[in-house]
Amino acid sequence: MDIGSNEVSNVLSSFSLLVSGVLAYLYIRDRRHSKFSIANDYINQLLQWHHSVVSILTELRLRRFEETCDDKRALLIELSASIEKGRFFFPNIKQEEYGTDKPPAYRGYRNIGLDFLVASYNLHHKPWNTSLDQQAEKLQRLFTSIVYEIVSPSERLNTIRKLTNIYFVKGLSVEDLQDPKQLSAISHIWKIPKK
Repeated sequence: MDIGSNEVSNVLSSFSLLVSGVLAYLYIRDRRHSKFSIANDYINQLLQWHHSVVSILTELRLRRFEETCDDKRALLIELSASIEKGRFFFPNIKQEEYGTDKPPAYRGYRNIGLDFLVASYNLHHKPWNTSLDQQAEKLQRLFTSIVYEIVSPSERLNTIRKLTNIYFVKGLSVEDLQDPKQLSAISHIWKIPKK
């Protein structure tokens, strides 16, 4: 076979095209994995912060503190520090329109995710009552909903399934249970516990 022949040139061209195609596929797949890894790291940090904030909010909401309780003061200090940390996840918006005389992290309007936390912080400075408890729970749920929209669990699970061929959730609800024994084991979840 002559190295300069058309047949050899065609084989080499075909082989080069095949290798290029495989390399392009591997590059795109690796890039997709890298992008997911970067996003996953960010989401994990956000979820860790969310967990610590919700722990504080839940304790403030469910414990009955005396007016001058040091434990409550310590939790409010933690919440205040968490709000400051939250500025890195929820930066202010419209920074060039408002508060341009302030330091960079405080310019603009506070993001709604942090607004719910600041409202909770202010609310927990008041004496406890049933109305406060209901407002605090609502604010906590609104805050979690903001983080939920960012994390987008269903979309993340679908991305993980595409990357790994594994889906980690069954997608069932209580209504999907058929066995009366299973249903009776969880029937109490719809009853609000008495205080």
